[in-house]
Amino acid sequence: MSATRACPSPFPAVTGRSNRGGGQRGGAPARFPVIRRGGVAEASAPGFDRADASADALAEWLESNGGGAVVRAKVGSRGRGLFALRDIRKGEVVISVPLSLCLTDVDSRPPYPGCPYSVTLAAAILTERDAGESSRWARYVASLPEEIVGYAGNRVGYDEAVIGAEVGGDEAVREELQTYAALVAGSHAAVGAWTARQWRWAMSAVHSRTFRVELERAGRKRRTARLLAPFADLLNHDSDPNLVCCEWDVERAAGEESLAGEESLAGEESLAEELLAGEESGVDDVDGFELVVRASRNIPKGREAIVSYGERSDVHFFLYYGFLPEPNPHNRAPLFRTLDEAAVWYERLCGDPPESEKAWARARADAVAAIDPRGGPGDEGEDGDGATLAAAREAASLDVGENSTVDDRLLRLYSILSGDEDVAIAAIRLRASGVLREGEDESEEGSSEAGALAARFRERRRKLLKQIV
Repeated sequence: MSATRACPSPFPAVTGRSNRGGGQRGGAPARFPVIRRGGVAEASAPGFDRADASADALAEWLESNGGGAVVRAKVGSRGRGLFALRDIRKGEVVISVPLSLCLTDVDSRPPYPGCPYSVTLAAAILTERDAGESSRWARYVASLPEEIVGYAGNRVGYDEAVIGAEVGGDEAVREELQTYAALVAGSHAAVGAWTARQWRWAMSAVHSRTFRVELERAGRKRRTARLLAPFADLLNHDSDPNLVCCEWDVERAAGEESLAGEESLAGEESLAEELLAGEESGVDDVDGFELVVRASRNIPKGREAIVSYGERSDVHFFLYYGFLPEPNPHNRAPLFRTLDEAAVWYERLCGDPPESEKAWARARADAVAAIDPRGGPGDEGEDGDGATLAAAREAASLDVGENSTVDDRLLRLYSILSGDEDVAIAAIRLRASGVLREGEDESEEGSSEAGALAARFRERRRKLLKQIV
């Protein structure tokens, strides 16, 4: 929850912000006493010249197979999106998709034992595409964009030096890209049924379009499931809560109990964890369930229906969705990956003689323990796609945020080690200056779409850092 702290003169109050939706974050951000500078770079989104006929055909297919929608596809400021056919009142159903019409990891056959959900769904997409018009999902597959979506998908197998320059030397991002590249290459080798380009395309579709839900039947264990929901996955995102007008959930058929669905897209997890097998989960199939999108406020006729993919930093949209929200109040730029790393950096900054090493080690350990008694991230992410590990990394990271904010844990750490909050603030500013300098020699904006997106990603991070320098 929110926290409030006070800084000594001449610095104004240090305030915390709620981190609702990103509950893994460990500390509230602190506001730095500097003037705000400029706006952020314009976001890009996968574009469509027109709302092609495939989206209309998909809507007709949905409605003829037990689903429904009071929105239709057309091109707006965010690219192709879904717009209200009539005035929609708060609480009304905007889209309903029976889960039997979805491609899910519950009832799709894994291409090899123990594979992650993304591999199962990628194989399902390609299998249905190969089937052509004979596939039940022919209309859905035809509606998918032809391009590979997201920076991660477009840089599999790319030169690591180029990638390092394009992402601004961010080690956490580079590790995430290496994990994703290894997943794509390894799973393609194991499946072996399609070309490398086809596999990259399918994996990018899965990571940018999948919903994560919880399914439960009476007397059986609840399980996490991932699904591709035809037509519903055309809903666009906005990071401004005042513009979000729809929420989704998983519901049973009329008269049955409602099920809670995660209000996020699975692609928001940088990479997903290994799933339990269907036999172990206690859920045999998805019959009787629907993905239901409801209006969270009144939506006038002609207005775009907008959902939130989650309160996430730019990096998730950059890597897997291929766009940067404009604006993104949840954007962050990393200063340190862990409290331990931050404490070691501060020790080196002080430049004490070697004989002080043991005393510093004790001081570091005590300061870190005072802030995080749990001892930091564990090894929860050793399974599957590594989503739990990615979430642990994000939770541990000490970042600069929008509006000149910084993770309160870092300010507390340096206040403990220095005994002076003014010194702590000065140290954080010095670190931000160093991170900025490290990125000065990075690559210019590339000619490719991925390179141009990376350049905007770096520039937005630099602007966050400049706010506190």
